[in-house]
Amino acid sequence: MHFLSHYYTELPANNPLFVAALGIPDLTAGFSKIYNSLIRNSVEPAAEGLAQVHRGIMAHYAGDKKFHNSPYFMQQQHAFIQSFVEAGLDRSRLRLSVLAHIALELMLDRQILMHDHNLCHHYYEIVDKADEQVLQNYFDSLSLERQKQVYLERFHFFKQRRFLLLFDDLESIVFGLNRVYGMVT
Repeated sequence: MHFLSHYYTELPANNPLFVAALGIPDLTAGFSKIYNSLIRNSVEPAAEGLAQVHRGIMAHYAGDKKFHNSPYFMQQQHAFIQSFVEAGLDRSRLRLSVLAHIALELMLDRQILMHDHNLCHHYYEIVDKADEQVLQNYFDSLSLERQKQVYLERFHFFKQRRFLLLFDDLESIVFGLNRVYGMVT
């Protein structure tokens, strides 16, 4: 899932730290390794703010696991791959399963945006309220200085650019797909 779909599936959750933390895995390169080695089996922090961040990250991975194992995801991913092959994309040069995976997630966010544009505005309003010091403290508690810097840089860009609001335009989806595919591969 992508940013808006993670938020959508957690409604009515509205704690800014929780909502912002839903995006940490997607904004921090290599975060799945950190999750698997440090976070997945760790105890939830006692401090409420850090606990909200932890819960958001845990919810992100729980949502991904459920969605990526669903028959809908598997069917749609297969259909996307078939469309790419029929359009002439070269399987030897591109990882079509990754491309299909990302495209499906972006299109799902687009559908949510087109169904309820105000939901996206509300999402950004909540994310803007997240206490960045608490987000930084979470990374610090895990001794993740480099990842913290990467996350903060991308988080600021994400909030400033508000690129999810551009998803009603298909060209923006293609731009986003290219950018995310490049980061993943």
